[in-house]
Amino acid sequence: MAVYVKGRSISPPPSYDEVLREDAAARKHDTNGSYVHPLPLSGSVPELPVEMLSYIMQYLSVSDRKDAALVCKKWYEASLAPQVQRDVMVSVKSSIINPRPFTGLRNRPGFHLELSDINGSPNSEQLLKACEVNLSSRLLTLSLKGSNVSQSVLVAMLDRCSNLTSLDVSGCNNLTFLGSGCGKHLTSLSLPHLQSLDLSSLRHLTDAILTAFLRMAPGLRSLELASTPFLFSSSDIYSSGSNGRPNSAALTFNRFLHELSYLHSLISLNLSRTSISNSALIALAKVPKLALESLLLVSCKDLTDAGIIALVQEQPSLRKLNLSSNSQLSAVSVKYAATLQLDSLNLTKVRLYGAELRPLEKLGRITHLVLSASVLQHLPASEVEKLFHVWSQPLRHLDLSYCAGLSNAVFFSLCHHLVNLTQLNLSSCFRFDDITLREISKCLVNLRGLNISWCKHITDMGLFGVFHTDFTHNCTNECRCDKGRSVSYFEYTPPVKDIAPREIVPDIEQVHTALAEQGGQGQFPITRLRKLESLDLSVCSKITDLGVAETLIFPSLVSLNLSMCTRLTDASLMAIVANNPLLERVSLAQCREITDRGVFDLLVDCRRLSHLDISGCRLITDSTIHALMKQESKLKSLDVSLCNISMEAIDTLERFLPSIHTIHKRYTQANDIQPLIRKC
Repeated sequence: MAVYVKGRSISPPPSYDEVLREDAAARKHDTNGSYVHPLPLSGSVPELPVEMLSYIMQYLSVSDRKDAALVCKKWYEASLAPQVQRDVMVSVKSSIINPRPFTGLRNRPGFHLELSDINGSPNSEQLLKACEVNLSSRLLTLSLKGSNVSQSVLVAMLDRCSNLTSLDVSGCNNLTFLGSGCGKHLTSLSLPHLQSLDLSSLRHLTDAILTAFLRMAPGLRSLELASTPFLFSSSDIYSSGSNGRPNSAALTFNRFLHELSYLHSLISLNLSRTSISNSALIALAKVPKLALESLLLVSCKDLTDAGIIALVQEQPSLRKLNLSSNSQLSAVSVKYAATLQLDSLNLTKVRLYGAELRPLEKLGRITHLVLSASVLQHLPASEVEKLFHVWSQPLRHLDLSYCAGLSNAVFFSLCHHLVNLTQLNLSSCFRFDDITLREISKCLVNLRGLNISWCKHITDMGLFGVFHTDFTHNCTNECRCDKGRSVSYFEYTPPVKDIAPREIVPDIEQVHTALAEQGGQGQFPITRLRKLESLDLSVCSKITDLGVAETLIFPSLVSLNLSMCTRLTDASLMAIVANNPLLERVSLAQCREITDRGVFDLLVDCRRLSHLDISGCRLITDSTIHALMKQESKLKSLDVSLCNISMEAIDTLERFLPSIHTIHKRYTQANDIQPLIRKC
């Protein structure tokens, strides 16, 4: 007879009606969520076929699939089904482990491959040979970013990948001058399905290499050329020879425009961190049959408003525009950019003052907006009320970090109008306080990512979502807050230390008093953000163990940053691991009260943890390294800089735990860290 488990007792299985009645009664009388439904053992239900398991796994996240694949052999086989792994990237790092055979990949209908640390070592040579032999037309994506791969090896690999859709060779600085034989072979290749090509940061990129890549992919839709050494001069010194062959010594913009006229399907282009001028941008915008939908012009220092105006007039099809870090652009560029039907706009460090924000009202379909370090003047809520009303439906991602001119009134208006936001970044908005955090918890319940780092006035009161009337702040002449005084203009540069830091940290009695006075109806704790997947509270140094233990409870939280929250102890870590089972990335840098015990609890209970930063935690010793090896952790990245850990322990960890790809270990010797501790 089948049995089922309920608590610690074992009894015959109830009927279906009994289960429903028992479940309804338990939910009615138990409101704290501690009820556990009786689960049948595996023998009480028929086993699902592999095809059905594979279908179910399609709806799981990557982390959930990894855990499900470890249940049993049958579930592992279901996790390898093509429909489940159609978007999985196979990453191989040759400097860490010996390359494994690629014979299994050849049998998959389509896969993605990333090779890194190709540096001429024996492991790299073995890995490249395995790739040349086993790669086939089933490969869809190939990334060689930052690798020292030669032209001959690249040609041999591409020759076997006829169905490649994406190729990334950014930072491959061994791709130098193409000789007669190698160049001829590369130009003879054909990748008709290639849609995305990344040639960023190629130090020796020339007209000959660029032409060879572009002509092998006539259907190219996305091209990355960031940080490439373009020559924008109109001089004929570097022009093509009399035979029409591309130059093999320099990369000229005129040759690029010539090749661009043949790429009729190109819709995305990245020319960030190049010295493109207004005339070059105008020439690009006037290329016949070119209809760009995405253009990135990050840190193009020579661009002015005239170039952006011509771009907008010639390319009305643009849907994504990135103009960040262009110091010569003004509100005129923003005015013309707002006339486009943009879905995404990045105006980082393009300074806007007061009424200059009004043209953004025309962005009625904007979904992704970045205004980081743009609003430095004190901005009244009346100036943004209409903006937030226009963006209320489409906007999903908003970045207002380093905007020192935003007041609490602006934050309140944001929360009441932009209720559909899923990503919000308010980092270094120094006027942000507990009242604003309470309003976010009350209104923005759809958030999946929240960054409020460097908002130093957040306390446990904000995490609990209460505000005690007796807990007020008395402003002084040197105080930088906007309470009690009128600020007509304020341009803020974050200093190393506060001019007059507000050391207002509520104790346990004050928090409990506020909770008792407000009651359940007046509380809006941060736990209301149930969909939150990423939370950054770094440098919120006034939060304590009480707030973290009682409020950081998120069933879907994957990334948590508590760096420089100096009041936190091991008690916070114990609560975090108990309340957030899906954590994969945790940063505890310079949390100086954290010890080996807290890190041990984190490693034991967070089975999915892959990235851990405990740099600057002085109480961390070799015991943490031994715990890592004992638990056989799945960590991929570890930062133990400025910890009291010996180099012998780190060397042992690198030998016996090859799954860790990156270990940061600056000043880890005990004799190296002592002078730094004395300075602090």
